[in-house]
Amino acid sequence: MLTWLWKRLSNGRAEATVSGRTLRRFSEREIERLLRAGVLVEQRNADSWSLCAHCDCGLDARPIRKVGDELRACCPNDVAADEVLEPDDLRRFGIDADKLISAIAASGGFPAAATVVADGLWLLGKLPTGICVFLCRDTQVLMAPATILATRMAAASAPITVISIDVDPTTELHLRAAGLEARSFAECVLVDDRGTEQLALDRLSPIAVTAPRLVLSRSRQSAMFDGRRLDLTPQMFALLRLFAEQAGQRDPVLRKETIDAQTGRPANEIVRDLRKALVGCGLSRASADALIVTVRGYGYRLGIAPAEVVVED
Repeated sequence: MLTWLWKRLSNGRAEATVSGRTLRRFSEREIERLLRAGVLVEQRNADSWSLCAHCDCGLDARPIRKVGDELRACCPNDVAADEVLEPDDLRRFGIDADKLISAIAASGGFPAAATVVADGLWLLGKLPTGICVFLCRDTQVLMAPATILATRMAAASAPITVISIDVDPTTELHLRAAGLEARSFAECVLVDDRGTEQLALDRLSPIAVTAPRLVLSRSRQSAMFDGRRLDLTPQMFALLRLFAEQAGQRDPVLRKETIDAQTGRPANEIVRDLRKALVGCGLSRASADALIVTVRGYGYRLGIAPAEVVVED
């Protein structure tokens, strides 16, 4: 439940609320535990319900009435569209951000009082291995140089691991280049035999760092591959950059039509010219073909892992 609440809070605002109906997926024991801890704060019950889909009654919400033994969200236009409610459906809960962060910290054995480092970023504590563990509402806040500096200052010279709700490969590479390891919240949590989520500290050990093989700089229009400088024309560099940026996406394949649209040239011709240019920079023909791989009937992709690619500003 901690993961679900943290995701809800990360995607919303500090005053995010949840309904009793939404919480049905969780056990009553877990809900009561978080109520006692102050993570969930019960609010006034709802006295109205959302409108029917495509309703044109002109109301802002459906009134809730008791009809016989049933609670109903009543549609003024169509009785058949009434929705039968359970008493728990009307309960509303706020999420106390500070208490939730304290509960997350305590679940990992850290002191409950986390330290605010910057807006949306907290220091949970230090592991026995010396790693400083931070909790971040959104990894994008870490992209600001001032925030990275504040994180380093808070950790002193200790290694840094940042837990966030989601970490995409591109952001992970950028943060790693800045000396920060990033982990998604879900991969750092285990569920015990009672269904309670806990931070799994053994999952926060350092990740083996893969040295980048392909490094591109947008501002300098420069590229390095396996330590070799690639002297490419602006057009060839732009195409290689497209491949590098696509490598960090869920689908690493650059479609032929995308290449056509981005370069104004047929994909097969310009990819052929890129491979020739790579050979001209000192790569063997086999290495050039292995770096730019053909995916028949679909497009092309880089032939190296995303962790081996860095695109700098």
